[in-house]
This record gives sequence, C-alpha cells and structure tokens, in this order.
Amino acid sequence: MTPTLRVMLLIDADNVSADVIEQAVQRTMDEYGAIHVRRAYCNAEMAVNRQALFKRLSVRPMVNLSAGKNSTDIALAVDAIDLVIAERPDVVVLVSSDSDFAPLVVRLREKGCRVCGIGQ
Repeated sequence: MTPTLRVMLLIDADNVSADVIEQAVQRTMDEYGAIHVRRAYCNAEMAVNRQALFKRLSVRPMVNLSAGKNSTDIALAVDAIDLVIAERPDVVVLVSSDSDFAPLVVRLREKGCRVCGIGQ
C-alpha cells in the first residue's frame, strides 16, 4: 500500500473567486485523497463574506488585518515557510491568480516539496 502524501493547500483568497477555491479543494482531494492543512489568506471583509464557504470546505481563514499592499501575500509566504519546516509536507498547492509567489515556489522546492499552482 502506498503511503499517504502530506498535502498543504494555501489559498490567496483575496485574489481568487469562491468558485476557484471550491474547485481547488475538490481537485486537490481528487488527486491526493486528503489535505492535511487548508488555509485561506484574506482580509477581514473577505473572511466574513466567505465564512460559509470556508466552513463547508474545512478551510481555516487566516485573517490579515493589515491593509498594506501585498500584506496578504507576505502573510501566506511567511506561513508557508513556517509550515514546511514544521509539518514537512510532500506537496504544497498554492491557489492564486498572480505570479507574486514565484520566489516562494523556488524556496519550497528547495525544501523538497512538490509545488502545484491553481489559479484563474
């Protein structure tokens, strides 16, 4: 029997639609069978607006109260590195519709993770 891969799903929820979030969770589940960490990074307004979606998909909202440019992206990147060191996932799925995360992808691969991207 093949061991289950440890999978992290990190979502830039300020940058993708609810439909993309739902499709990303479903696609990741279909491909890997389980998602060990599910987090969506967003501002407070987005967290409230998507509360039912996050609850239904078992996604933990990581609310960013800072209003600075790219502050949500930075929070996701810092958390991703911390999680990779602590959790040692095999796969990291990043959900975003911008290319801001290219340096993060390189760093995660250096740490031995397979990185997949999903976006609009």
